[in-house]
Amino acid sequence: MRVAEASPARTLDSDAAFEEIYVAAWPRLCRYAWVLVRHHEDAEDVAAETVRRAFAAWQAGRGPAADPIPWLFLIARRIVIDRNKRHVLPWHSLSRTDDPPASADSLGRVEAAVWFDQLRDCLSPRQHEAIVLRFLFDLDDDQIGRVMGLSPAGVRTNVSRGVAALRKRPEVLDL
Repeated sequence: MRVAEASPARTLDSDAAFEEIYVAAWPRLCRYAWVLVRHHEDAEDVAAETVRRAFAAWQAGRGPAADPIPWLFLIARRIVIDRNKRHVLPWHSLSRTDDPPASADSLGRVEAAVWFDQLRDCLSPRQHEAIVLRFLFDLDDDQIGRVMGLSPAGVRTNVSRGVAALRKRPEVLDL
């Protein structure tokens, strides 16, 4: 992952730029955290910790060179994995729950999140995560690869195998 040139200290202007990133990314970050942990309060904790760590990195000159969303998603994913290792948060591996994201601002987003959640029974965890990041969060292969630790070819393989598995189960697509 490319990062911005390291600078001794960020200025107030760059802190304002981070605030713009934060405001724009917060809803998506909360939804992604919810996809990972499936609990509203834990998702908010993960999102808040992600922003805290991202801001510290930003001030140290280690921010993203381009789109900040994959960078923030990667930080959130690592937080969930770390907390799971310490048993602080339950890791549901993108599993089903009845608690839709409270931050979703429309019924369509909630329905989409629930539908993507129901796909997990048909897909491997990696395929499900790749499909969620591709079709729910609109990330491209490079961005998904940075989040999941895969090459773009690995992302394409997981997405295509997941879509092929879904085509074999037309009843799932009619949900």
